[in-house]
Amino acid sequence: MRPILPRYLAGALACCSLPGAAAAELLTPISFQAALESAKTYAADRTLVFYCLRHNTEMAPFTYFIVHAELQDALVKLRGAGSSAQQNAELVQAVLANVRFPTPGTDDPALETECRARDVEKSYYRFEGSFSMPLVMRRPFKDFTAY
Repeated sequence: MRPILPRYLAGALACCSLPGAAAAELLTPISFQAALESAKTYAADRTLVFYCLRHNTEMAPFTYFIVHAELQDALVKLRGAGSSAQQNAELVQAVLANVRFPTPGTDDPALETECRARDVEKSYYRFEGSFSMPLVMRRPFKDFTAY
């Protein structure tokens, strides 16, 4: 009788390699527009998080770094999907033109209400909801190839 384990392992390895190739998506005009919309939503989420956490002075320098690092990761995915330099620049513009950092010492009653209503601080630190989700983990970036 022949051992089953080597054939089982070979089959399992072959099956595991197929979903990665099937899940990769190339950039299309529709998926690029979706990426820009996702970038604007990401910027709005980050704006709210940064406002709600503005009193945490230790966190302040990291807010800039978070946007930079997460935008860089998204650009890697966008390039891997076949983006042009123009599309890369449009993505950067969609984020940086829409994310806002709070001015120290100012309060916005509407944002204060939203911070409380959506429990932003707790949700952010517990990695719940869209507040904690990096741009690269949002659709359509999640579906793009990495290289």
